[in-house]
Amino acid sequence: MYVPKHFEPSKPTDTLIEEVCFGTLVEYVDGALFAAHIPLHFDKNRKWAYGHLAKTNELAVKWLSLNSKNDALFIIGGPAAYISSSWYATEEVPTYNYTAIQVKGTRRLRDRTETDNDLKSLVNYFEQKEPQGLTYDKYSSEILLQSKGVVGFSLEIKSLEAIEKLSQNRKEDQKSIIKQLENRCPEARRVAELMNKNLK
Repeated sequence: MYVPKHFEPSKPTDTLIEEVCFGTLVEYVDGALFAAHIPLHFDKNRKWAYGHLAKTNELAVKWLSLNSKNDALFIIGGPAAYISSSWYATEEVPTYNYTAIQVKGTRRLRDRTETDNDLKSLVNYFEQKEPQGLTYDKYSSEILLQSKGVVGFSLEIKSLEAIEKLSQNRKEDQKSIIKQLENRCPEARRVAELMNKNLK
């Protein structure tokens, strides 16, 4: 991952990853590239992550036919916003501000028991926060049968890389950029919030 020095995160990358993150899993399998948009559940040390795909997903079909481990990339995209050169004090090209994390590792398939435990952990992570949450143990046996339609996998994490491109290289323009972003779409306002935190 290309990360210029001035766009390196101020915190260790593992601390930037939430326990559950939605992103894009990318693999090169059997001579072709595949991508799946899914959540991953990370362990507390950010050494392992767990997820699942529908058995009918084209990537899962490849997994089941080959039954082998593989290198994988998981991309977590943060907010992004266009930065107009008209917001600068001096002439310069426009750009984009954004944050992103790349997780690289080895993907392996999980057995039925492991997959069921992973699904339980993922569901309970969210449902325990709901006032009347339906944790995994409250589902009927009929509903739980649907778990047989997914393929579980683990990702043994080999590297974590992150970028926070937030106009750190244009300190004289940062406040102007933030002001402009605060008057735009919700995603642009999220970028402005990150930039504000970076100023402190």
